[in-house]
Amino acid sequence: MDGEVKPLAMRRLRQHLAALRGAAGLDAAIPELEGIAAAIGAAKTAWAPDLSRPYFDPLMDAFHRRQGWPDEIMRIWWNDHATLKMPFYIRCRFEHLPFVTDLLAPARHGALPPPEQRRATTIVLAMGLTAMITVPVHLPRGQVAMVTWAGGFGADGAAAIVAGAGPELLACGHFFMHVLRRRPGRRGLTSEDLSRLTPREWECLRLTAQGYREREVAELSGVSATTVRFHLDNVVRKLGAANRAHAVALAAQLGMLGPIGA
Repeated sequence: MDGEVKPLAMRRLRQHLAALRGAAGLDAAIPELEGIAAAIGAAKTAWAPDLSRPYFDPLMDAFHRRQGWPDEIMRIWWNDHATLKMPFYIRCRFEHLPFVTDLLAPARHGALPPPEQRRATTIVLAMGLTAMITVPVHLPRGQVAMVTWAGGFGADGAAAIVAGAGPELLACGHFFMHVLRRRPGRRGLTSEDLSRLTPREWECLRLTAQGYREREVAELSGVSATTVRFHLDNVVRKLGAANRAHAVALAAQLGMLGPIGA
């Protein structure tokens, strides 16, 4: 099947993956990422470290221009805030395994995607790219990143690549983002910080996150409203939050509250 990763290419892919895992920094990681693209027959690679941030990222911009992505694509990315609008990027928030995007599908089915996506699709099709393979990378603190490979292998070829090399591509996404996250200057809450929350503090915080008022939290917990206030004040202090709403947001990012709402 066209797009299938042959044994020799698979060996090269795994060699690049092993080197990426041990990369000391971005300069060492990027050639391995490009080597993985070559091994699966992808013409272009793209990545984003945080799909919630539509702002200019000089590292991303330099990489994409080096890859040969045209100015118009970069304008759509930065000026039109593509990561917040386009279904392709939104899908990364709901998927956790590699998925295929058929760039010819809108033309075949008569669908009408957002204007930014229509412009981007027209540009990439003119570049000879017909399908994309995307690895969503779900990181700590609710951060969603992605790595994408685009090529002329078509949707069927891309699906064959995912079927044959999906685990390797998934690992690639995580290893590459690990390199980015190791950059100097990153500091956040640690596991030690979080372990200081008591079960009662966690219970009060989770009920607050579910929309209950202080009095209702007290009734559900079997304690007084004053005690609930004391526990929530402790949570705010321990998480370094500005207020209760900020504490709920931080705790949700850290996966401390589980699913909330529908």
